[in-house]
Amino acid sequence: MFHYDSDRSEQNEGSFPLFFSMSEKTMLKINKASLYFESTMKKTVKDLIQQGYKGCTVRDILTDPEFRQRVLEDKGVRGNDRVKELVMDKLAVGGKVLLTGPTGEAKTLFARLLLDYIVSDVNQKKYHIAGCPFLEDAYYVIEVINNIKANPFASVSVLQSLCPYCRRTIEGILGEEISSEVSVDNIEEIMKVGKKIPVALEKVPVEKTIVRRAQIDPRTDPESLYMLIAGVENLEVLLGGETKETFNPAAHKVGVLSQGFMVVNEIQRLPLSLLEALMGFLEDPQGIKYNLLGQTIYVDGAIIFTSNAPLTVFGEESQPIINRVPEVLWPARSVGERIKIVADMFRDHIVVSRQHVPPNPSVIRLFELAGTDRKDVVSRLAVEFIAHVASESIPQGLQAENVTRAESRKARAEFYAALEEIHNPQKTPHIDLRTLNNAIGEIVIRAEPAFDDAKIITLDSVRATLDNYDIDTRYVNDALQALKMSLRAHIREGKLSISVEDVSADLDRLTSLTPEQLDEIIISYEGLKELDADLKKKVVELLRPSYEQLLSLEFMQ
Repeated sequence: MFHYDSDRSEQNEGSFPLFFSMSEKTMLKINKASLYFESTMKKTVKDLIQQGYKGCTVRDILTDPEFRQRVLEDKGVRGNDRVKELVMDKLAVGGKVLLTGPTGEAKTLFARLLLDYIVSDVNQKKYHIAGCPFLEDAYYVIEVINNIKANPFASVSVLQSLCPYCRRTIEGILGEEISSEVSVDNIEEIMKVGKKIPVALEKVPVEKTIVRRAQIDPRTDPESLYMLIAGVENLEVLLGGETKETFNPAAHKVGVLSQGFMVVNEIQRLPLSLLEALMGFLEDPQGIKYNLLGQTIYVDGAIIFTSNAPLTVFGEESQPIINRVPEVLWPARSVGERIKIVADMFRDHIVVSRQHVPPNPSVIRLFELAGTDRKDVVSRLAVEFIAHVASESIPQGLQAENVTRAESRKARAEFYAALEEIHNPQKTPHIDLRTLNNAIGEIVIRAEPAFDDAKIITLDSVRATLDNYDIDTRYVNDALQALKMSLRAHIREGKLSISVEDVSADLDRLTSLTPEQLDEIIISYEGLKELDADLKKKVVELLRPSYEQLLSLEFMQ
């Protein structure tokens, strides 16, 4: 059981003057602050060296233990921790990964969540060479400064590997030092700059990197996929104009690969020609690669593809292309994880219902953090029943405990066979998380306030709603049996003041349990001890029939 505090917050009305005066002294302070802010925005490589900037890479972010822990603990996508860590490993090594798994198990949601975490870290830490549409890390230049004296030719080759826009910036700065044109492709011209190279490179302008996560879905947005390979994010830069913006909203989705953080849904739906074009950017095993005017450019990013179908659905011509992307099998979540997910769904729907807000996760989180005095109760039996019913509908081959790495041919074959099973229209469909969310939403809406405007959701009310869904009776019966086992285990292992000698033998035959002892079991199993006495009494009264049925008790009068 969980109970959630929810109350509508009242905003205090207040009045504000339409006009206000400002002294010259105040204006001077504001102008100074503006000038200071503007000066801090105009940075060079020299500034980064002074502040000890060490660069920022996706690999470093993904291998940081603190970062990984944040991802694993995020409640947005519960469970599958072992698989999540494998996804992070694959991305750290090659910058791309394919998640294959059943529909409705939060593959795309986790992909978005993970990329958002990476993007957040990049936006906090990274600086890039000013004007670079591919966000080349300014640390490249710092390394050249540190190494050009000892390894001049290797250092120049680093400059040559930068994108054309960065090279043009560097050539202009080097040319100013000797009042002559310089091409980084011409070693002799570079050597003319000589000892002035490090000092000159310190003048290279840098910008704070601000990136966004993009999402491409061929089912709903096919045009953007063709725009994907156009080249750069900023159309002004692409067309030769000037811009100071890292991200230009007017550019829509043109060249989202240039920023390197993208989710591509349902990759199996991509046409072969587009798949080939896209994979051309990704064929390098060590990262994301661009080809601009015949020049290779490496983008430090992370791209996650998703698919709810086995790779066997791809044609023979597509197989070699898809195989370039490391695959991770994303299983259905375990029963324990699903119980927590169901509890979260109930909590979210109660917030939306109580606070009259749209189902925006951020808004829901805001109200969850605000403590109020209203109590809504969802029976633990109701939560566990829904989770068990859904889990029973998942084929064994997709259960988390049975899934191993995709590198095992046998494991992948078994996983694919289970995927095809749940997509078979002749069989009873599995109950995915989307279906659960819809059902739970209906349950919350239909729940009548039972006490002081508090909603109390019982196992019986849940079953009444699920009866309207196409659920195999085997799943229902197995779920009820699982509840009985869980309840009996709780009684055996708990510290209940019930002196019944045969409680560990056969509860079905137990006839010596009094109503008071049954109420104690309900309070203990549901975690009701801290509830207000009147509310507790009402909750126990409503939950008692479910417990009587599960334990098959005959009461002594």
